[in-house]
Amino acid sequence: MSDNWIEIKTRGPRGKGDEATDFLIKAGSPGVLEDEIQLPKDTLKSQSFWDSRDEICEGAPSPKVSFTAYLPAGSPDRALQVRAELKRIGFSFSASAFKDRDWSVKWKSSIKPVRVKGDPYSILIKPTWSKIPKRKGELVIEIDPGMAFGTGGHATTKMCLKAMLQLLKKDKSLSAFLDVGTGTGVLAIAAKKLRMKKVVGIDIDKVALKVARKNARFNGSAITVSGSPVEKVKGSYSIVAANILAGELIKLAPAISAKVAPGGFLILSGILKMEEDRVVEGYATPAFKLIRKYSSNEWAALVFKRCR
Repeated sequence: MSDNWIEIKTRGPRGKGDEATDFLIKAGSPGVLEDEIQLPKDTLKSQSFWDSRDEICEGAPSPKVSFTAYLPAGSPDRALQVRAELKRIGFSFSASAFKDRDWSVKWKSSIKPVRVKGDPYSILIKPTWSKIPKRKGELVIEIDPGMAFGTGGHATTKMCLKAMLQLLKKDKSLSAFLDVGTGTGVLAIAAKKLRMKKVVGIDIDKVALKVARKNARFNGSAITVSGSPVEKVKGSYSIVAANILAGELIKLAPAISAKVAPGGFLILSGILKMEEDRVVEGYATPAFKLIRKYSSNEWAALVFKRCR
């Protein structure tokens, strides 16, 4: 794993802070450091496990907030995309080369297990170094996030897992799963543990592919992890999940839709609520019917059924 990083510094209105950190996490930063006087300089917040109801500091907050985040040096396109998104919500942006072997150790200390309840199965996602015991009826997924996004605790991932559990409870014949933007492989591994026969995870990030393959092996999950773009993936799938940024969901709508088998389901996540209508419009065809919405804070997930 490379030690070379792009360090991103950004500053903007506190009211848009959650949105900014979510963009940074979704782009691939394992954690986001909030640079404030009230916080210790070595405090690293993993947005994937951050609960906005908790408070670290007291007193009147500044109207501005500053963050530091990190992207693998091999992902300049993502950095450009993040810059555009941050600028749109009033945040400044600067990027520079960074090399440090120790900061990821600090980040690890903030990663906590995540539970997603379902019936008859629930899912426990925990980092490989956690000793938390499983509960009755839980399927356990152990993840070493490395430098890829997808530790299971982000609202967008949890909504995908809830949708999967609900769909598979109603229809146990669903047998093929495609995960578009697999990240660390959480959704693909979950699909395999939920006894789906054919599971494929794809990602354009080489780091994510390496991490997903490692996690699949560690969990004993026989899944296919590929760097192929979605339009090159062969076959159709009874469930297709895409947990990526809304702009990419809209751009890839024809290719993603084409991979859903007749009678199958499409789970879309990574969508801010203010972008929900645009995504629905992007998938509004006679072949697809929107059957369910999930929401968590500012995030939304959509479930479509392919009618023909």
